Amino acid sequence: AAAFLVAGSALAQQAAPAKKYYPDGTPTRAIQGLDDMLDDFITKPKGEKLTAQEEAHNRELKRKILHGTFDIGELARLSLANHWAARSEGERAQFVGLLTDLLEEKALFSKEQSAAKSKNGGKYFVVYRGHRFDDKAESRAFVKTKVVVPSENVDIELNYRLKKSGSDWKIYDIIVDEASLVDNYRYQFDSISQKHGFSDPLRRMNDKLTEIQG
Repeated sequence: AAAFLVAGSALAQQAAPAKKYYPDGTPTRAIQGLDDMLDDFITKPKGEKLTAQEEAHNRELKRKILHGTFDIGELARLSLANHWAARSEGERAQFVGLLTDLLEEKALFSKEQSAAKSKNGGKYFVVYRGHRFDDKAESRAFVKTKVVVPSENVDIELNYRLKKSGSDWKIYDIIVDEASLVDNYRYQFDSISQKHGFSDPLRRMNDKLTEIQG
């Protein structure tokens, strides 16, 4: 289990390694905790539909994960980059709220994506490659993992940037095969804001949310 699976490259069939937990309080252990939560995510083999109760279970689990293990405020701040400082507190709160709502609706976790492609319901495993700290205070970290879907001969480099929040580690960026979620958002928001002003990204996000929930 790991979050936000998008694409991968060919890999020979291999068996899942035994899971060894990193020490409590480490960034890698935080990612392993996230993956343990995702073990409760319900998937079915391709062609079989989830019941309404199962879909509700998955939605609630996704919401719990996004609010409990992600720092969406930091993701929003970095995504807006230079535009963040010019925003009022109200605009910042509106942006974070819309981004949170869209992630709840649109974010795909690896179990969802691999289940959609796999005949056996999306079986896969994660290889944990440890972490490094990105500052002297050891308040920011980079965790490396690899998601392997043996039935599809696919592996995905799935890495995380995390920020220390009290005694917890919260995710604020996800890098899939070297493609950063923050970088992608920053490019989109900057391009739109430069051409049309900051109100346009907010309008587009709100319209998209209305379309999804419609």
